[in-house]
Amino acid sequence: MESKRLGYGVWGLWFGIFAILISCSSNPKPVVQPDSAQNAEPKIDMAAELAKIDTMLKADTPSAIIAHESYLRALDMVEDGKIIFAELFYKRALANEPTSHFLLDELIKILLKQNKSGEAFPLLKLAVQSPKATGDDFLFIARLYRENGTLDSAETFYKKAADKISGNLGVLYEYAQLLELLQNYSELKRVYDILLPELDYPPRLLEKQLLLYDKTSTPDSVTAVLLGEAFKANGLQYAEYGFIQAEILSNLKKYSEANEVLLTIYYMHPSKEFTSKIALRIANNYELMDSITVAILWLEQLLTSEPENHVALNNLGYMLIDRDIDVNRGLSLVEKALHHSPEESSYLDSKAWGLYKTGKYEEALKILEGLEASGMKANELWLHLSKVCEALKLDERAKAYKAKIKE
Repeated sequence: MESKRLGYGVWGLWFGIFAILISCSSNPKPVVQPDSAQNAEPKIDMAAELAKIDTMLKADTPSAIIAHESYLRALDMVEDGKIIFAELFYKRALANEPTSHFLLDELIKILLKQNKSGEAFPLLKLAVQSPKATGDDFLFIARLYRENGTLDSAETFYKKAADKISGNLGVLYEYAQLLELLQNYSELKRVYDILLPELDYPPRLLEKQLLLYDKTSTPDSVTAVLLGEAFKANGLQYAEYGFIQAEILSNLKKYSEANEVLLTIYYMHPSKEFTSKIALRIANNYELMDSITVAILWLEQLLTSEPENHVALNNLGYMLIDRDIDVNRGLSLVEKALHHSPEESSYLDSKAWGLYKTGKYEEALKILEGLEASGMKANELWLHLSKVCEALKLDERAKAYKAKIKE
């Protein structure tokens, strides 16, 4: 729309119109009103005022000019805080240029500003059907549908608003709240995926997303990526999320990738307890990759700084036993671990395996049978029992234990 104002002749005409709108009787008597009444805007019969404007205009004034000048006067009224007058001029502008989506939107906004949702709603329904519909059109009608309880329609238009006004976090938050109410978890997950990186992965929202991933059976590989991005964005303060990412990667047998994450945390984290946990996991991943020498180095290094770390004692001991590297030293380390935690089933299993490796089959069987009786169920236990039973010529039992081993 052309923004240049008309000449003085037309302005004189508009000042005359404005005088009509605000004039009283020829000799008005002052009326004393309460403060609230004095500050209130006058009630106006808009149809009557528009009719007065029509009578003042020349019959041949182009409608585009009327629309343009009405729009400019509406802006002046908004600036002066005279919203009801602004509404009057916006309506006159739209009446003279009814195909203008811009004027339609401006009228809708001024109506909503006055809480006139009943008047705004039919105009919004018209606006959202237009090819020129804006993100605000979709957002405003979504809010009105939400207010009147038509949540399915609200969801439809919130989605359109979010797609149209990309990057508007406020709209996405409103949309997410509605999706939570409707329990539309798949779409809510998509919205959180947009919000999280924009907000640097706030913990509360990240936890919500992780719960959604669980509810929607999202692949672990996707969860690992999310945790990795959160860790990269926030560094040390998100080390726990990085550790969980590494655990998932290990479960996916991506041991090398898991160790890359763990090494990053290891060299940045000040907590001795946390770095011990990381060192144990790194060593375990190297063992699973058959990098036994490197795994042993990590455990030896950990025991140098923490000689009483019983998890490291057992893990190193079992590795030396199982790989036939140094069975006697392995048994000695396991015994030290059991001194700290004598009932730990994994330590007892390590000891039994060491006894088997040194030919003490009866002692080994007694320990393993005790673990079985305690309710322990693990492939490693069944494997060890089968081997010990084979050594003792208990062939049927050995066969039964082998059958329990799951791939």
